[in-house]
Amino acid sequence: MMNNQEAKLILQAYRADGQDASDPLFAGALEQVRRDPELQKWFAQQNSLDVRVQARLEMAIPVPRGLKSDLLALQKISHPAPWRPWWFHPMKLAAAAAVVLLLGLAAFFLYPRPQTRLVSFRATMAHYSAQEQGHITFESHDLAKIQEWLQGQGTETNFDLPAALPGRSAQGCRVVDWNGHKATMLCFILDGEHMDLFVLDRTGLPDLPDNGTPQYARAGGLMTAAWSKGGKVYLLTGENKEVLQNVLQQSSI
Repeated sequence: MMNNQEAKLILQAYRADGQDASDPLFAGALEQVRRDPELQKWFAQQNSLDVRVQARLEMAIPVPRGLKSDLLALQKISHPAPWRPWWFHPMKLAAAAAVVLLLGLAAFFLYPRPQTRLVSFRATMAHYSAQEQGHITFESHDLAKIQEWLQGQGTETNFDLPAALPGRSAQGCRVVDWNGHKATMLCFILDGEHMDLFVLDRTGLPDLPDNGTPQYARAGGLMTAAWSKGGKVYLLTGENKEVLQNVLQQSSI
């Protein structure tokens, strides 16, 4: 049987978007994750970090169009002139690009922008929402029992659910970590549509306007709606923007 150390070594190469879920190479390690709660916590944190880094890299450092062809063209110069500026040397150009990349990453991580935090939150929660294995930790159709279970996990349950959700079919819940904060996930099936509602204390995303107005954006293949109200940040995920809008319009957010 595989131990946790071996599973961690393999799962370091696992892509957070779930593309590797059916790859036989990861089957044994994923099975070990399902067996061990401590490994589950490590795996969730690892995926969350991967998602945040990917989101920040994509926003901070766009790849210049034609970079590859330009570098290849430079390598084809067989008879260089006696003197050329440093930027005509591919190796020096690559080194300079690496320095710029590292400086950009340092600035980006040391001075995160409010919009970047929201992008990271969306991407991480969308990953949890799309997760099929271990999607919910506590399964119940009773919201009162769900709240009781969440209280037992040390999480607050004084959040304001959209009015269109409580009367529908709840499936269960779980608690996930994001940037040192605990977020509650409530799973619903609405008219055959799978939707998850994440609730985070506003201290985790203080820059999101506290006006209750949903901000829509696609993340990880899902549509998301984020808003802040009453000291809480809410994120609703689903397949279609129209469904999310319908739920939130009924709730008069």
